[in-house]
Amino acid sequence: MHFTITTLSLLIASAALATPLDSHSHQDSGADIFPNFNTYSDWAICKGKITKGRFPTLQAPNNNGGCVRYYQGIDMTGVVTELHFYFKDGFRSACDCAAKCLELPTRCTNWVWKHTFMKEDSGKRSCTLYSSPNLPKGVTLAYNKAKSKGFKPLQAANNPQQGADAPLTFLDAAGTKPDKFGVSGFTVRDQNKRLYC
Repeated sequence: MHFTITTLSLLIASAALATPLDSHSHQDSGADIFPNFNTYSDWAICKGKITKGRFPTLQAPNNNGGCVRYYQGIDMTGVVTELHFYFKDGFRSACDCAAKCLELPTRCTNWVWKHTFMKEDSGKRSCTLYSSPNLPKGVTLAYNKAKSKGFKPLQAANNPQQGADAPLTFLDAAGTKPDKFGVSGFTVRDQNKRLYC
């Protein structure tokens, strides 16, 4: 009996020591760097417009939904699958833009709501969707159009895609007046078809 208790004690101790050091248990205070999910609404934009009712698989803590993956005043979008939507198309806010990206989860991963100074935007902010984000300054990526699919359109001037610091959004074409109401963001659908924004 003494042998069995000693052996059992050793087995329990060795099992405890065999737990990976990087396990994300609640005792590891350094592993959980994330805010409480219940505070999601504090940072969410487009609450009540991008909802679980409209997007049933949206990962948000309540039916009001909203998006938390955004950058105010910064255009973090890339160049691939550049789709434009304007006021004349019914786009009135950044929420319309983010929603359109969520509606196209197999083509869009990021969006921007800003002045493009294109003829079609009639002096208003417009929506542009992309399937690639801005690349860092030290990266240039050439797309092999013959071996790629689902990326169109891709303007010739954007291939190769030259990395750069993410540009600000502007109120003027000269880029001298930053637009604090310009905004860009990420959306993604995971392998279980859950949407995030």
